[in-house]
Amino acid sequence: MTDRPETHVRARAVVLAGGAIPSPLFLLSQDLCNASGQVGRNLSLHPATAVSALFDEPIRGYETALQGYGVDQFHRDGILLLGASPPLSLGAAMLPFNGRRLTEIMDRFDQVCTFGVMIEDESRGRVRRGPGGRPLLTYWIGEHERDRLQRGMARLAEIYFAAGARRVMPMMAGAPILENAGEVTAWEARKRRAAEFFLTSFHPLGTCRMGSDPRKSVVGLDHQTHAVRDLYIVDGSTVPGPPAVNPQETIMAMAHRASELLAARLT
Repeated sequence: MTDRPETHVRARAVVLAGGAIPSPLFLLSQDLCNASGQVGRNLSLHPATAVSALFDEPIRGYETALQGYGVDQFHRDGILLLGASPPLSLGAAMLPFNGRRLTEIMDRFDQVCTFGVMIEDESRGRVRRGPGGRPLLTYWIGEHERDRLQRGMARLAEIYFAAGARRVMPMMAGAPILENAGEVTAWEARKRRAAEFFLTSFHPLGTCRMGSDPRKSVVGLDHQTHAVRDLYIVDGSTVPGPPAVNPQETIMAMAHRASELLAARLT
């Protein structure tokens, strides 16, 4: 067995930009920057679910731009409603039905509209190295998150019926099909367990969060790690909390800021 070759790189600065899951895993694997114990912690996920509705006329949402429509009326409450019509293949897997009920809906799939409910979460998870070094993520959906998800679904149901929907189908295990707007209040009043929701998640953030206190954060306000000089983390892992919107522009802005600070320092 031959020895593996070693590579040595001399650099004035190193930028780590793996994202909210790879970046903390890399630091943990190298035993770096974790004197605070914060590497891999503070994971926020923007939990999300969906509600579909059946209309009389063709909708064909799967032919339009994904998230081409949205409702931001409830955004201050941490709830964002976004168009998210899946293609036929994924739609069949998402609908919480089987047998004849599923085939009846799929026969009219071009008349089905689907919107997603994405929320700002207060729960926090953790990224760790699991067996074989693979990512191990843990996260708890709390009562706050369940309430926001259910409120968002109820508001979507009301919007659907106001727009003329014949049936509304919450993406939940065992959830009834809602036949009219009067059924929404009773449906919303019954508290749900996290396991009942059809859950997806987007925009992992916060696992190497930025802050001025080295005891509570991983990188400083200049994007440089507190523990290792000239090591910079420039990705979503440094965002200290969920913005309740797609953080693409936030991450791009932070990357631009980091590049300007780094360029000023190195030139």
